[in-house]
Amino acid sequence: MKLYLKKLFLLIYILLLCKVMPAQVRIEHAEHTQGTLKKDQQALKFIRTFKYLSDAKAASLANTVNKIMDFVCQSSQLNPPVGFDAEVNVAASNLEFKTATPQLEVFCYLRYLIKGNDGRVKKSMDGADLNLCINRFDAFSQAGNYWQACDQLKLPLFFEEIPLSDSTNDYISFKYAGHDIRMVLANKKPFFVPLTRKEFIQFLIARGGQALKDDQEALEASRKSKATITKLMATENESDKAYSASALKSIDDGIGQWQKNIEQQKIEIRSCQSFLNAMTPQEASAPARMDYNKKSNSQQFGGLGQLVPFGRSEGVMLVKINSGYYNKSSQAPVAQMIMVYYAWPTVGFAQDPDYLQQKTIDIFNQLNYHQLKESMK
Repeated sequence: MKLYLKKLFLLIYILLLCKVMPAQVRIEHAEHTQGTLKKDQQALKFIRTFKYLSDAKAASLANTVNKIMDFVCQSSQLNPPVGFDAEVNVAASNLEFKTATPQLEVFCYLRYLIKGNDGRVKKSMDGADLNLCINRFDAFSQAGNYWQACDQLKLPLFFEEIPLSDSTNDYISFKYAGHDIRMVLANKKPFFVPLTRKEFIQFLIARGGQALKDDQEALEASRKSKATITKLMATENESDKAYSASALKSIDDGIGQWQKNIEQQKIEIRSCQSFLNAMTPQEASAPARMDYNKKSNSQQFGGLGQLVPFGRSEGVMLVKINSGYYNKSSQAPVAQMIMVYYAWPTVGFAQDPDYLQQKTIDIFNQLNYHQLKESMK
């Protein structure tokens, strides 16, 4: 009887669940319906709310922002938008304006027009975005295999050379974190510069020193644990002593491993220091290149054994952002770099795009990048 009631309650629950669950709705795009285009008209007012820039600097940044929005809004894909709504505006935060290189983004939101169950056309929540980021130098803050160690050691971040693609005089182009990126540079100084061999060896010494410190602290903690357990064993019964003896064996094994690690770290640091001391000025200033196919002599990624010999060009060059790129003088414009990329929620967005995604790609490809460059003057 109980089994029968359980089955009956389960059947009732399933019937109720089916009743309250909405039927699957097929989304119908209003692909041929004309949408609207809106542009932010308050860029200067918005920028002045942060109060970090002088009137002249705020006007300089607003001038660039307004030109960027005009270039986007003048694209043929948005005149008029068909099958979607478009909105172009600006966004920033206090944190982004507080730095010596104020950051701001121009967003172009493209949202599908869809037909509801009642036949009316409305704007969808999803779509595609085109982003134009001004002075977004921190976009590379987590690039490559070295960023975390550099961040922990408070060293300038560096990473593996970014392979450029269809770069021109008006922009450099590459793929980064799954995105197609085009970067427009206002200054003649190079944006990326090689990491020198001297800088890389200095990094290895600093990283080795931190690893040595961590291992020494772990060794000391293990020794304290061993002393505590040994002291407790004097008052334990035979059963507890057997358990403690097993724990001591594990601790002793750990102590042995920490000691080996410490000796190895000391050897690696001495090797790097000797290598650094033997460098000629020409070698010290040459670019650092890495051959990751070679076995590393370090316990961590990217050791001295993978550094390509001086004068050879194989492997991957290590680069960093040029610290002298941004002109901080009072006469210089605020905007000195624009990073352009497009994105939408699904992965692999450049493969078999739908009509709105294709519009976004077209805008990205057909923007007047020379005008974008001129807008920063």
